Amino acid sequence: MSPKRPIRATATSKPQPQPVTSGRITRPRKSRPTKTTTFTRISNPTAHTHSHPHPERQEQETEGQPPAWAENRPELCDALPWFRSVQGGVYHNGNICWGFLIDADCGIRSYLDDEVVITRVGGGCTKDANGDLVLIKDQDGDSAAMSSILTSMELNVPVGIVIGNRNTLLNRSLPHRYNVMAYFRITHVWYERIGRRTGAKVRFEKMDLGSKSWWAAKHSPSPLERNKRNYAMQAEQARCGACNQYSVRIYDQGWMCLQPSCKLFWTISGSSSAPADLIFHEKFLKSRLPQDPTIQPHYSLVPDLLSTLKDADSDALSKRITWKGIICPLCRRCISRRFWWGWRCADDDAVRDRDGEWKCPFEHILPIRPIALRWVIDDMEMSPIKRALSWDAKFMVPEVDDVSLYPYRKLTYTIPGVGSIMHLVANREINTRRNGPDKLFEQLQCEELGLRRYPLAQSVVAGTLTAHFAVNYGMPYKYVVSVSSKSFKEACPPILRAMGRLTWASKQAHLAAGDTFLPPNEMLLLGYLEDMRIGYHDDGESSLGPTISTLSLGAKSTMLVRMKYKYYHGYSRAKKLLEEDPVLPGCKNYLRRRELKAGLLSGSIDREGYDELRREGLLSMKKGGTGGGGEATPCIKMEVNHGDLVVMTGEGLQKFFEHSVIPDKRLRFALTARYIKPEFVGVEEMEKGRLDLGREWAYDGK
Repeated sequence: MSPKRPIRATATSKPQPQPVTSGRITRPRKSRPTKTTTFTRISNPTAHTHSHPHPERQEQETEGQPPAWAENRPELCDALPWFRSVQGGVYHNGNICWGFLIDADCGIRSYLDDEVVITRVGGGCTKDANGDLVLIKDQDGDSAAMSSILTSMELNVPVGIVIGNRNTLLNRSLPHRYNVMAYFRITHVWYERIGRRTGAKVRFEKMDLGSKSWWAAKHSPSPLERNKRNYAMQAEQARCGACNQYSVRIYDQGWMCLQPSCKLFWTISGSSSAPADLIFHEKFLKSRLPQDPTIQPHYSLVPDLLSTLKDADSDALSKRITWKGIICPLCRRCISRRFWWGWRCADDDAVRDRDGEWKCPFEHILPIRPIALRWVIDDMEMSPIKRALSWDAKFMVPEVDDVSLYPYRKLTYTIPGVGSIMHLVANREINTRRNGPDKLFEQLQCEELGLRRYPLAQSVVAGTLTAHFAVNYGMPYKYVVSVSSKSFKEACPPILRAMGRLTWASKQAHLAAGDTFLPPNEMLLLGYLEDMRIGYHDDGESSLGPTISTLSLGAKSTMLVRMKYKYYHGYSRAKKLLEEDPVLPGCKNYLRRRELKAGLLSGSIDREGYDELRREGLLSMKKGGTGGGGEATPCIKMEVNHGDLVVMTGEGLQKFFEHSVIPDKRLRFALTARYIKPEFVGVEEMEKGRLDLGREWAYDGK
């Protein structure tokens, strides 16, 4: 690939007296103590002093503090529109590179100073035994990351860079886990031989050359004024005699062709391969692009979302942007929105001072007012007289009953030997009654319910929050996260009225199944703003009773039910055979697995032979036979509308199947009631679940 902005060189520079050796940022081989940030109490909250010791090496202090920072990736990505990459090091969107992260491993021959960053480009890598990234395939301009970087360089789009405190090239004590540096321009992109592979490298140059970088060493000299810089000095380039393409001189040892397709690629003087230890050429490091006021970033380095919400109406406050993050105007921390009412900087994992007393006091309460149901529902009439229904032939068709629970339409999805789902479809008569779903939707928005987002315990990325707000009433319940519970004595009237409806719906399902009715003693309320959802999960904890009831208020949602991976395939994700395979109808290779299971039960196949035959089937799938390893396709699809009730019955339904909920792009509340078995609850928590639904809160199905 031809380098950009070619400049023909006429001479070769001599080696410099003090060359800069290229290095590699690697992960520490020994565990390091968790870095903590400490605040000194001062009168001006915007000028905190930070102390950040490193016990293993002597590091210099930085000149200043970053304009924004974060202690985990999700908070960083929530607050910065130019860096939304929760896992990768390159953030690109629309074929443009917007942001870049340099952290533990920037690759061999990397470099960092006060104005220049030289690093590898991610992609095509895996981690070795030491945790370092190793190329496993050649990189080229066809990858999404490389294509976006080349586009940003070609279009002069500045790139924001974040530096992590695992960086060792800088040799300075960085104050936080992730630190926003500045906007940079991409000046060069080229390819090198890295081991047996071809890897991409990129050189960034800081845009603002007139001010000292905050990450510069404390008390180091200030940069030269712009009019004193020698912008005429640029990196040398030469044309390759083999491929007739220009390449920049990167290293002091000599010029090399940097075109991977060329036979002289990565050879010095066209004969010998480049040595492992290379020194950057002074002109390549010290050259600077002339300042151009027309080159400006698309986004602010530190965006100010709060100022745009001052005059926003309630409808706007439920949009996706408002449940993302902001940057604290006091301490500059990136803050995810954890609370329904707005943002708070200091929280359970807040950064405190050495005495553990001071927390950043910033919080911002949004002027939330009730959103009209009309804004949530697009239909000409907000509730149907009687909802007309149709079903996709790809999914299970329910049994329809318009009589037994009138005015509800009762739809029943039955999975033989597993359980059933009862969907009670609401209508205008139900929704518009006094204290009915229409009123409940309005009332829930006016109450302080304690809704908040919680960190996921088993997330791939630490600090990831749920994509919904939650609060629990009654007995403690742990679903995908642990949510603190409030007593029903603290519940407001809308919660108790909703609980009356859920108790009635649970009773109808018990009666239909012929089971003993266990009234629910817990209710989980989830709030969804635009683009929030809950992925596939089950409610199969051993502490739960067999019935789970949900009332949906607000925007419609799509509920999908599918068989769990291990029961669908007969083995776990780690390819371990199930000890007991239930062989459910609709599972993968159903007929063959049923035949083997019948042979085991009849005694014609012993246990050893049964497992061996199943293992052979698994091996044949690995070699390209039938089967595959994907997820099961959904077997049930339900459109759940405002006022509808959904009741899942049967422990097998939660054991063998899982469900997801995808709300429409509007505001929605989901209130789910369960029976928590008392033997799984501590004595001190029992009182929370005591609930006496008197006539005021009881519901009769009308």
